[in-house]
Amino acid sequence: MSKKVIVIGSGPGGYPAALRLKELGADVSIVEAWDFGGTCLNRGCIPSKAFLDTGHRAHAFEGLRGLLKDGSGANFSTDMLDWEKIKARRAGVIAKLRSSLEKLFQARRIEVIRGKAVFSGPNEVTITGPQGETQKRAFDAAILAAGTRPSFPPPFRDYQAELTDSDRVFDLPRLPKSVLIVGGGVIGLEFACFFNAIGVKVEVLELLPDILAGEDPQVTRAVRSSFEKRGVKFHLGKKTVKIEAAGELKTVELEDGTKLQAEEILVGAGRAANLEGMGLEAAGLAWDRRGVKVNDRMLTAVPGIYAVGDVNGISLLAHSASRQGEIAADNIMGGDRAFDDTIVPKCVYAWPEVGSVGLNKAQAEAKGLVVKTARAFYLGIGKAVATDETEGFAQLVFGEDDTVLGAQLVGGPATELIHVLALAVKLKLKKGDLRELIYAHPTMAEAIHEALHK
Repeated sequence: MSKKVIVIGSGPGGYPAALRLKELGADVSIVEAWDFGGTCLNRGCIPSKAFLDTGHRAHAFEGLRGLLKDGSGANFSTDMLDWEKIKARRAGVIAKLRSSLEKLFQARRIEVIRGKAVFSGPNEVTITGPQGETQKRAFDAAILAAGTRPSFPPPFRDYQAELTDSDRVFDLPRLPKSVLIVGGGVIGLEFACFFNAIGVKVEVLELLPDILAGEDPQVTRAVRSSFEKRGVKFHLGKKTVKIEAAGELKTVELEDGTKLQAEEILVGAGRAANLEGMGLEAAGLAWDRRGVKVNDRMLTAVPGIYAVGDVNGISLLAHSASRQGEIAADNIMGGDRAFDDTIVPKCVYAWPEVGSVGLNKAQAEAKGLVVKTARAFYLGIGKAVATDETEGFAQLVFGEDDTVLGAQLVGGPATELIHVLALAVKLKLKKGDLRELIYAHPTMAEAIHEALHK
C-alpha cells in the first residue's frame, strides 16, 4: 500500500514536494488555503520581477537619450507610465503561470484540496473548505510548507492598516509620488529600485548599520553607491520612535529627531512564519515566529511530519524551499538526503544585480580559515563596456589550497552567472579547474575569468 501524504501549501516548497511524491508512488494530496502557487508566484518572486522588468525598461530608455536625434523622445517621461497597465501586466503573468501549474497537477492526477488544514493530532488534519465544509484526513506523513507573511516590527505594527507591505503593494490604487521603504534587505531594495526607476521619490530606512545584512562589505558598498547615484536616499542605523499615518503624507520620526515624509510607507523588514491557527500543538510541534525546527533531513521533532521552505527558517528563498521539498519527499519514501545550505545562491534582482554563494571573506575568517580573494571589475570587460554595463565586479574567495569557498558577483547578469560558481563550491573545485574553462568572448562571464588570473 502506498503512503498517504498530505502537503500543506502549494508554494515553491509544497508543489515540488507533491510532484516528487507522486513520481515515487505516494498517495499525495496538496492543501492550499489561498492562491495556488503560494506567496512566490502570487505576491512575491514573480510579481516583483514583473514590476522590476517595467522599471528596467524605463531605465533602459533613459539610457538611450544620448543616442537620439536632437529633440527626439524629449517628451518621454515616467509620468507617461500607466499604473493600471503595470498592475494588469503583473496580473497576466501570474494568471498564466498559475494556470500552467494547475494543469500540471491535473495531468499528474494529484489531488488539490482548497481549504485550510489544521492538525487535530500527529497523524490527522481537519480541512475547512471555502464554504465552511470540513473533512478529516489521516496521513502517514505530512509536509508543512505554509510559507510566511509580512512582518511589521514595532512601532510599525500598530499602523498596519494605514501602511503597505510586500504583499499589498501590488494593488495600491494609485502610483504614489513618494515612498518610504522600511528595510534595506532584498525585499526593500528591489522595490526601491522599481519605484525609483519609474519616477517615484524613494527613501530607505534601515535599523542596521548597512543594507543587505550578511553580504560582503564590497557588495553592499557597490549597491548602495549605485542607488544613491540614482537618487535613492538611505537612513541607516536609525530607530523609529514615532509614526503619524493620517493625512496625505505619512510621517516617520527617527531617534535623532529627523522627520521623513512620504505618500506611502512600505514595510519590507522581514517575514514571519505563517503558522498561527494550524493546530501544531495538537500534533506535538513547538514553533515560534521564525518557524518550526527541523534537522537536515527536513524532519521535525514529530516522526512523519516534515517542514520545508520559509516555515523552518533555514533559508528564506524559493529555490531553497523547492530543494527542501524534494528532499522531504525522498526521505518520506525511504531515502536519506540532506539539505546543504552552503551551495544556495543568494540573489538580488535590482540593478546592479547581486549573486553570491558560499562564504565571503569575513565568514570564512570567522571559521578560522586562511583565505585569499580575487576581484575583477566590469570596467575592464569588453562586453560590459560595449553594452554600458560597467557597474560591479566578480569576486572569488579561495582557501589556502586554492579551493573555491565562495563568490560574490555585482552587476551584469549576476543572478544567472552565480550558478557556475555554485557548482564550483559544491564540487570543491580549485582555481586551476575554473581557469581551464574557455570563457566565450565577449561575455560578462569573462569577469570571472579575469578574477581567476589576479
